[in-house]
Amino acid sequence: MNAQIPAREAAALPHEVRIVRDVVYGRGLVQRGRPGGPVARDLALDLYLPPAAAQPGTLRPALILAFGGAFHRGSRQDDAFESEGGNTSVAEYCHRFARRGYVACAIDYRLVIEDPEPGTTPVVASPERIPTSRVDQVRRILALPPATPRMLWRGIEAASDDMAAATRFVRQQAAQWGVDPARIAIGGFSAGARTALNAAFGEKVPVAAVLSLSGYIDEHDLARHLARDAAGPPVLMVSAENDLDYVADASPRLAARLRAAGLRCEQVRVLQAGHFYRAEAAAVHDLDGITTVERAIEAFLQRTLCAPSTAQCAISTTSMP
Repeated sequence: MNAQIPAREAAALPHEVRIVRDVVYGRGLVQRGRPGGPVARDLALDLYLPPAAAQPGTLRPALILAFGGAFHRGSRQDDAFESEGGNTSVAEYCHRFARRGYVACAIDYRLVIEDPEPGTTPVVASPERIPTSRVDQVRRILALPPATPRMLWRGIEAASDDMAAATRFVRQQAAQWGVDPARIAIGGFSAGARTALNAAFGEKVPVAAVLSLSGYIDEHDLARHLARDAAGPPVLMVSAENDLDYVADASPRLAARLRAAGLRCEQVRVLQAGHFYRAEAAAVHDLDGITTVERAIEAFLQRTLCAPSTAQCAISTTSMP
């Protein structure tokens, strides 16, 4: 599949981020319980292209982000939930990092409420261990009855498959989009962050870094994945002081397990915040001291995607307003 950039999009001004909407990266099966069998739906991403490169042919790092919403709501265009404290959407993060010189993608993925096919590459061993405190709350907001563990498991597995497919698609488009395939980072917020962790460690999708904004992965699953293959990308693990119970509880242990396996894991704690926080929120970074969430992400990506000796990083180190 080769996604051509429409001429009207490519004609943007040299200093503008160019956004290409609805780029189809694959198809996924939904409505598995349908009498006639499941149907396939398009899976799409929005592509954020940085301002024109100073040097033609420069390859850029890429950032692929998945939205949050407890695997039940949200979208690649908007997962900012103002009624619950407010957060910076993954679309806004894509725009900000495209301005810095990244090729950024906000991806779609299948949700639990679509009754998706879980695929054949399981990343979660025990559906009964899936934490439900946040899912239960969101289902009440959506006026849905409680979900069964298998329902949640199918949604999590489908999302992981979709993130893996999106990452492979971006690698296939690397030459067309000016991406360095060796410098692709994946991540997201909440359910999107969990999806990125599952894709990197469970699906073993080759990526250069993982950005987890209040994400989670079951410790037993992570241990199982690392036992199968101890290799893995560096991880930035962000959590808030008053985050979801299971996120706040697991984050330090997950970081310790990754480090014990010889992998790089940086930790960020967002101060005086709950599960929803903005990019400008004050935070403590275990390497950089007091910072903001956005600056912590920027510094992490600089360290992991841009070796100090390379002249091909092609990204700005200037923080965006």
